[in-house]
Amino acid sequence: MSRLEELIQELCPDGVDFVELGSFADLGNTGVDKKINPNEQKVRLLNYMDVYNNRKITAEVINMEVTASEKKIQNCDIKAGDIFITPTSETIEDIGHAGVVVSDISDAVYSYHIMRIRLKYKEINPYYIAYLFRSNSVQRQILKKATGLTRYGLSKGNFSKLAFPLPPLPVQEEIVRILDSFTQLTAELTAELTAELAAREKQYEYYQNYLLKFENVEYKMLKDLCEIVDYRGKTPKKVESGIYLVTAKNIRKGYIDYEKSKEYIAENDYDIVMRRGLPRIGDVLITTEAPCGNVAQVDRENIALAQRVIKYSAKDSTLNNKFLKYILLGREFQDKLKATATGGTVKGIKGSKLHKLSIPVPPVEEQDRIVAILDRFDTLCNDLTSGLPAEIEARQKQYDYYRDKLLTFKEVE
Repeated sequence: MSRLEELIQELCPDGVDFVELGSFADLGNTGVDKKINPNEQKVRLLNYMDVYNNRKITAEVINMEVTASEKKIQNCDIKAGDIFITPTSETIEDIGHAGVVVSDISDAVYSYHIMRIRLKYKEINPYYIAYLFRSNSVQRQILKKATGLTRYGLSKGNFSKLAFPLPPLPVQEEIVRILDSFTQLTAELTAELTAELAAREKQYEYYQNYLLKFENVEYKMLKDLCEIVDYRGKTPKKVESGIYLVTAKNIRKGYIDYEKSKEYIAENDYDIVMRRGLPRIGDVLITTEAPCGNVAQVDRENIALAQRVIKYSAKDSTLNNKFLKYILLGREFQDKLKATATGGTVKGIKGSKLHKLSIPVPPVEEQDRIVAILDRFDTLCNDLTSGLPAEIEARQKQYDYYRDKLLTFKEVE
């Protein structure tokens, strides 16, 4: 029997109380603006990303400087044991990232974009509460209570009603000890895999640029090589479920990322929205704006394509669609695209100009050889079902599983 099991059997064999956050903690969300006022005192600002990226908050993680009134400095102070969370996000899953202040930080205040949770009782471990914010039990409650359209969040009142399992302090401390050790181990393993992935990506980029550099090869314009569909027109009506709508946000390094953004159109609208042409497996997509030049290959049918997406497919067997994908991802074509694109902060390109850009067309046998080599690198670096990204994701899932197992309790009757 483990030490944790012994403690649970001794101190809470019949279960634990689930207690609303507001009954054991004070919640503060009236922080300080990001501004400089010459009539106010200079002070450092703990901001959203400081909390999002740091499980333990020290003075060293705070770099932003602002000004604040004396009253704000007093009301928005930062003390050892304070828990700060991200109360809003563009995705509900990112609500509730939590960090704990290691020691008093006297020359800093917190941003109004984050929420301070100050525990009322010493019998509660702040690191235990911070871990609970990422647990399934609390995240499910956040999902139910979150509201918003483009950015989601909970009111202070709804945060105060979140229920937390509170076992005796020795149980909390043992869970924190286990999770701290497991967190460090997972971080080290993930760092190793991430470093290996970065090295593989550099190797992939090198071979991609090497293999896609040609001499004495004819260049032809895309409009002469491909069937083209430009998905223009008004934005289709979105629904909660139906035909998956692929937008510019879903198009990444050669793949459609179906998790990045989930939007749908009604099945009854499909033929109207896709009247210019249906996507087929193997077709190559490229974005024309926001972002410009991202490329993906269609890997399933019965999807819809949104504005700012153009579909290319080879007219005949002289062009391999996979080769086309790699060419459009390559440095030479991307440089041409950037030189042709227009706009200030948001670059874009008209379809009429894009279709006139030229690409090299070596013999199809050479195209096939290049595709076979790059496919292996691509799977290793980018495929989310195998290769290094899958290994990194598996480590995170393993961590999430054990964290939730440790933080799951029977409620006392």
